[in-house]
Amino acid sequence: MIIIINILNGDVMKKKIIGLALFTIVGVEANNVNQTIVDGYIRGTYQSHDVKDDKVYKDDAIGGKLHFETASTDGVSLGASFYGTSSVVNDDNHGLISLRGESHKSYGILGEAYLKSKFGKNVLTIGRQEIETPFAQVDDIGMIPNTFEAVTLINNEMKDTTLFLGQIQKMAGVDAEVTDKFTKVNGSKNMQVLGLNYEGIDNLALLGWYYRLSGAEVDKITYLEATYEKEFGAYGYGWGLQYSKQGHNVGKSTQILGATLSVSAINMGLTFSTAYNETKDGSAFSGFGGGPFFSNSEYLILDNAGDDAKAKWMGVELDASVLGMDGLNIGIGKITLETEENKKATEVDFVASYEINKDIEMHMIYSDLKGANVDEDDAKHLRIYANYNF
Repeated sequence: MIIIINILNGDVMKKKIIGLALFTIVGVEANNVNQTIVDGYIRGTYQSHDVKDDKVYKDDAIGGKLHFETASTDGVSLGASFYGTSSVVNDDNHGLISLRGESHKSYGILGEAYLKSKFGKNVLTIGRQEIETPFAQVDDIGMIPNTFEAVTLINNEMKDTTLFLGQIQKMAGVDAEVTDKFTKVNGSKNMQVLGLNYEGIDNLALLGWYYRLSGAEVDKITYLEATYEKEFGAYGYGWGLQYSKQGHNVGKSTQILGATLSVSAINMGLTFSTAYNETKDGSAFSGFGGGPFFSNSEYLILDNAGDDAKAKWMGVELDASVLGMDGLNIGIGKITLETEENKKATEVDFVASYEINKDIEMHMIYSDLKGANVDEDDAKHLRIYANYNF
């Protein structure tokens, strides 16, 4: 079965509450069964955007992904994924997450086309591929996720350690400059990535990443993160710390600090969480995807608040299996952004995710957005997703 990574950005509710921002690299675990893989999903999406002093915008789509990977021969395999999306009834996308291509046109794209080589404890992937790192990620919030044309190497030679090396050339997908066509990342100079993930200490995960974008406005990104989670009896807790230094081609470097804390009452199925971020000497840049910052929400993210911003997030989640409703999770979260001029913007999100069975899942996000002070809409937004995985 395929694993859908970041089905919704609404899933950040769960990620924050648990207190983890542990970025799993796609493809780290090698498939030990030497056979051809065929998998994918069919997805339907509906969204509406009720803008204050305007009208209700509605959009929908149906599409999916078909992926295959050949059996390995001497450690080498070939893979490809075709993604497609088409409108059903509505096609009014003002202020909405893009469900189709440029000019809202239906499209299909060969989003993955790669050669993969496994040797020792290494995985080398060349070509179009899904990537999951803090500042370059799938961010699967629409119909077609971000995919990247890249060369990546994942190394597990050191115990409890994963090393990631990448040269990212192009990008397409929901967050790309052009959604339905691969275009260059940072012109001819592209982006170079180095990442380290260490899990050799019980319950603790340590991350260190560096991105180089020579000549770009943000030309280098350093990112450090520590997350911890532990259960004791019927309770659990987690915390996380993050720091990013973002260098600029001209001017000072921006620093971003962040922290998150969660407490769980396991027998009650409840988890309470809070997160905080602030920027110094500039504005945050979340990169090529949803970004890693603990406080980021469905729509409002730290970037929106500009220079020297602050973001506070809090939420609660219920695992409804304790009430006999297996597979159902519901939650509510609120973010407050504060600008350098002390102007505030808020967003309240109601999230529900229901795994009907191992193949079918549904997700709903309702957002009450008051974003005028950061040049976003004042609006009420609804998104519903359904996935059939095969």
